[in-house]
Amino acid sequence: MENQNQKYHVLARGVIISEGNILVAHCKGMDNTFLPGGHVEFREGMRTTLSREIKEELGQDCIVQEYIGCVEADFEVPNTYHQEINHLFRVALPKINHDLNPESKENHLEFYWIRINKMEQHNLQPYPVRDIIVRYLNKEVGPFWKSTFKDHFE
Repeated sequence: MENQNQKYHVLARGVIISEGNILVAHCKGMDNTFLPGGHVEFREGMRTTLSREIKEELGQDCIVQEYIGCVEADFEVPNTYHQEINHLFRVALPKINHDLNPESKENHLEFYWIRINKMEQHNLQPYPVRDIIVRYLNKEVGPFWKSTFKDHFE
């Protein structure tokens, strides 16, 4: 661990839903999916980040709606430890059609619709996002916060 690189990420993610389906992103060659969106840049707010990322990834303008919640998570890949904060917002895409997978504007990504009740089978990460989405859709009062970390305090 001494020679391991460390990276910290602050991300804005979009929850895009249509008739029981949710839009997910998949990095080609990986075994997981995640919500569309990406890294917050300096001098940029979360909503602006999400709007910019959706435009870059899908080539569409979107409407960033209410804040849903936050998930903190960590993961390791060879030689690098990653820690991230994911801020989730409901997003509306005016040109939405869940019968067609949107074309990706980024070569390393693909986007497709999955049934909300199939998030686990599609390995949606970080995994606490799944619970937040279900609680949000069940109209539980939020915002929601989840973590992959174990608490180390009493």
